[in-house]
Amino acid sequence: MSFHYWQYFLAIEASLNKTIQYVELTSNNYKTYSIEFARILLSASSEVDVICKLLCQKIDATKRNKNIDDYREIITEKYPNFYSMKILIPRYGIELIPWEKWRNQENPDWWKGYNSVKHERSSNFQDANLENTLNAVAGLFCLVVYYYQPELFALKLNPWTQLLALENEPFHLIDDDPYKLPDF
Repeated sequence: MSFHYWQYFLAIEASLNKTIQYVELTSNNYKTYSIEFARILLSASSEVDVICKLLCQKIDATKRNKNIDDYREIITEKYPNFYSMKILIPRYGIELIPWEKWRNQENPDWWKGYNSVKHERSSNFQDANLENTLNAVAGLFCLVVYYYQPELFALKLNPWTQLLALENEPFHLIDDDPYKLPDF
């Protein structure tokens, strides 16, 4: 079985991983912006839109799911702890909570940055920065693992990530309950 959205996520993550050769992954560089960060931010956030729609359809195909506000309502109604999902970058000791603002019915800063780059790149190019890009890719990771939750728990999502990790990811080969997501 092919998991196209998983494979696409891995391609985006691989692009992000390559940028580390040029921009050290540290909070000191979070405001660093570039064409490559713009490309990854736009790709990841566009895919967030795609996966949000798919996840919303999976949850309730009868509900309107036309924009991020609709997605937030549908996803958090079904998965009330989704906003708390932590994504780790273990090599660098980084912890991201890309959907945390959903807790207060707000959209993430990285989503706002994506829209500013998408619609007015010439005046908002600085929003194509490392911080927004990291959080967009982490936000996509959250959505993809929720979308593929049965396959995740059945250990069918292969290959696994190279950079990002789930907070409760197993670090051994055999475990009766290999993954834990906030709502499962």
